[in-house]
Amino acid sequence: MISSHEYVRKAIHLLNLVIPLSYWHIFPNKSDFLKILFGLTCLFLFIDVIRSKFPFIKIFFIKIFGKMLRNHEIKGKLTGATWVMIASLLTISLFPKNIAILSLVFMSLGDTFAALVGRKFGKVAFFNKTFEGFLGGLLPCIIIAFYFNSLPLYVSIVGAFSAMIIEIVPIPIDDNLSIPVFSASAMTISSGII
Repeated sequence: MISSHEYVRKAIHLLNLVIPLSYWHIFPNKSDFLKILFGLTCLFLFIDVIRSKFPFIKIFFIKIFGKMLRNHEIKGKLTGATWVMIASLLTISLFPKNIAILSLVFMSLGDTFAALVGRKFGKVAFFNKTFEGFLGGLLPCIIIAFYFNSLPLYVSIVGAFSAMIIEIVPIPIDDNLSIPVFSASAMTISSGII
């Protein structure tokens, strides 16, 4: 069973789509958008640092967000939101615009649906995740790949599969960072192959 707090957490995760959509439609200039992202990333990092250093801020933070936080986040590690900001800043800095946008969309949609489907219907264990969750995350990524026509379809499909493969592999890097960076890297490499 999925708790209501997990649904809220995943709904917030879907709100991360604001970042790639803003880059695509509102702030088309990479330099301007990176300045905004840099400022927001610094703010999120600052909040994570002060809540880990000052007990009264930590208590206040936990009162507001506690039910949505993972155990490691409560203990003072960076929150998923901070990792999203870091990942967005890095991905947009390092990769072409169309690849950065698509990889960030894959992170928001794929990770959200993989978690929801895996927790609700997961039966076939695969590492610490489920095969059903993998498919649940892959499906929306593939659908987006078909509609995102600024890249060749095979490049977008490579990105979708790469995003969900890295999501399921147990590596010691937060998936909010690993998914877009790995997916964008795979799309960049595959776009240069053919």
